[in-house]
Amino acid sequence: MSQLGARIRLYHKISENLDERDVKNLRSMLVTEQKLGRARVEKATPQEMFIMLEDSGEIGRGNLGLLVELLTSLGQRRLAEEAREVEEEEQRVDNSESEKKKDLVDDVDRLAVSDHPGQDNQGVRVTEQQLNRLAGNVGSEWESLAIHLDMRKADVDRFKAENLYNMQAQVFAMLVAWKAKAGSEATIGTLCRELRSFRIDQDKFEFLLEKQ
Repeated sequence: MSQLGARIRLYHKISENLDERDVKNLRSMLVTEQKLGRARVEKATPQEMFIMLEDSGEIGRGNLGLLVELLTSLGQRRLAEEAREVEEEEQRVDNSESEKKKDLVDDVDRLAVSDHPGQDNQGVRVTEQQLNRLAGNVGSEWESLAIHLDMRKADVDRFKAENLYNMQAQVFAMLVAWKAKAGSEATIGTLCRELRSFRIDQDKFEFLLEKQ
């Protein structure tokens, strides 16, 4: 919220500091560069034009390059520098939040496996017996799961055609195909990560983590 406030305050400050000639030149540049239509900018204030540019995706959070260029062209280097500072701060905050989210996902994945008696099984290749049991736990979402596992729609249709009216057999055929495609990467750990990423309830595949 504070970052949005900083950007809006910047727009207001620019609007207050541009004289009539600057505003006229700003409108002309936006029309010439086909960023905004002449009719839209004809009576708009600079702040209103900046909001229009946000609405069209030309500028926004962490993306004020065009604004910096416009201010520089107007000879407003101090304001251009302030715009660059707001942009860099928003980028820094976004990068920090992105890293925090990534760390949180990693922590959740570790917690989902840690303290479990079968955590040593992570590098073990999954067996067809385990895949068959898993197939019985996966419901109608299996077709979407197949796409998540990089199967093609044609593959899904083939699994269904070869195992008519038997959904468990269809799912099993899909999982076996995934195992063959994954090769040495077809481990319990890899499969559990894929299932967790797809948001399959863990109680449906928790048996894979049981100590063998």
